[in-house]
Amino acid sequence: MKRNLYLVLIMMFSSIGFSEDSKGDESKVICLVSGEVIEGDYKEESAKYKEGEVYFCCGGCKMDFEEDASKFSTAANFQLLATKQYSETNVCPVTGRKIKSKKEVIVEGLSVGVCCAGCVKKINKSNNKVSMLFSDSAFDKGFSKSKPKSNKK
Repeated sequence: MKRNLYLVLIMMFSSIGFSEDSKGDESKVICLVSGEVIEGDYKEESAKYKEGEVYFCCGGCKMDFEEDASKFSTAANFQLLATKQYSETNVCPVTGRKIKSKKEVIVEGLSVGVCCAGCVKKINKSNNKVSMLFSDSAFDKGFSKSKPKSNKK
């Protein structure tokens, strides 16, 4: 049973966040429960999560999330960053150290800053990069709610 759950999670994490449209000019949000592209208005089915909102392809996925959000926290954290509701801080999500000379890794199409080449190497060796960078503990270290953009002229 656990093995099957891990396989489902790995498949899900490999397609979370955004997907390129067939035209290549538009990104689509991916349901954090099913892993499917959300058709139409992705904000139609949503739930509050942390200080943001996460999106689903259908009411069933939303209900699964609301039943036990902890099962989907890594995927939800990734989606918060992918939808730009959260952004990077100046702290490495791996070590919790301040980033002085930013190194970057690309995970599922998103660039994430880390503190050193050692963290880059550790992430690149990992079998589950998404979990390593977007688990609740890593997310709380390296990401925070995005500040609203002001309309100053």
